Amino acid sequence: MMKKSVALLAILATVAIGSPSFADGAMSTGKSLAGSGTAMLVDIPEGIVVDSVYKCPVKASKSLAAAFGDENGWKQKIVGAVFGVPSGAVFGVPYGAIKGGRHAASVGYDKPFSSESFIVKNEEK
Repeated sequence: MMKKSVALLAILATVAIGSPSFADGAMSTGKSLAGSGTAMLVDIPEGIVVDSVYKCPVKASKSLAAAFGDENGWKQKIVGAVFGVPSGAVFGVPYGAIKGGRHAASVGYDKPFSSESFIVKNEEK
């Protein structure tokens, strides 16, 4: 019982120490938290779909074709697609969820309810 109350007290002290820094900013109305939460509802499924259907399978097949010798060779492209598309689709789900959640938390908090907070852009070039 004592450990729980000490942990709760530590959490409350941490929140209380940090809250004055948000006194005049976006946290004063709660708009940033609502915008971030709403962006999570859109960005996480969007990230999962985009990364598991297109981005990760294409990147995996291209990198496997390059690893097999020639990125532009037709045999390497076929083998890269056979192994890269399924594995890219499987690994694209958690990658897209993490990337979409990270985007929603950062942009949805900084610019709540803006068009940028609901679109996961290609940030990696």
